[in-house]
Amino acid sequence: MKTTVVGSYPKPPEEGRSFTLRRTLHARERGEATDADVVAAQEQLAREVIAEQEEAGIELVTDGQVRWDDIVTPFASAMGGFEIGGLLRFFDNNVYYRRPVCVGEVSWRGPASVEAYRFAASVATVPVKAVIPGPVTFARLSLDEHYHDHAAFVMAIARVLAQEAFELAAAGAPVIQIDEPALPGAPEDLDLARRAVGEITSELDGVVTLVATYFQDCKRLGPQIADLPVDGFGFDLVSGPDDEDLIAQIAGDRVIQAGVVDARNTALEDRTALAARIARLAETVGPRELWVSPSAGLEFLPRDRARAKLRRLVEAARDAGARHG
Repeated sequence: MKTTVVGSYPKPPEEGRSFTLRRTLHARERGEATDADVVAAQEQLAREVIAEQEEAGIELVTDGQVRWDDIVTPFASAMGGFEIGGLLRFFDNNVYYRRPVCVGEVSWRGPASVEAYRFAASVATVPVKAVIPGPVTFARLSLDEHYHDHAAFVMAIARVLAQEAFELAAAGAPVIQIDEPALPGAPEDLDLARRAVGEITSELDGVVTLVATYFQDCKRLGPQIADLPVDGFGFDLVSGPDDEDLIAQIAGDRVIQAGVVDARNTALEDRTALAARIARLAETVGPRELWVSPSAGLEFLPRDRARAKLRRLVEAARDAGARHG
């Protein structure tokens, strides 16, 4: 059993403390700070976020995506063929993302996340997970004004993300998580996702690959989700508690990442009940590897609640491990 996070982490500090990154970004807009100043502020925040995860006892961390405003814009900005459009709501959350607009052939222009990954790995004392958007979600969050063919658009994105994943693996990432929160609501894309995700994972050796879903259940995908060519799957068991039945149906030795702590609610889970649920999941998963995590990225919570949630997750996982053992 392993404890991990899904991706994002709250950027604002606790009340009363200075939000250095935001202040530096505003200063750059006024011409009073440089790009190097922004990078330094991002790196300091990444250090803090990684340290908070480690202090909570998380065994597989991320950099909290502190350099990202959303899941797709940093990658679209680094690709050829995209312009960045206006703000749209990000799924059913009270946060927004800037919609990428495809205006030409999607092409590789260099890595979008590798330097941030290298920095995170250099300051962490535990393994760091790399996270990239999934090609189906990327396409569905974008506007295609060039291909006018959904499958062609998805596969063009997948080919560039494959290069990103290859570069992350070369940088030493032990785990690459492919985020597909749009896929559970688009079961008609499952076969396309199989081909597109395969484009990303086929050349990766010695890396654990994971497709992560969140914000909804995976009922409409069914056990066919196991057709995706990855080493494991992430489920949001807060939004979709019945996905525990689906987990039981997935054959083989896949890693199961179970989102058991509510990433969008400040209420702290009961430790005993959470431990019992994790122990039950361990029985369901059996010999497969079980990772427990929040249900989604933690950016929706205040910083102190995110830390408390992670500590509770670790406590409950330890209780469940002792019980299961």
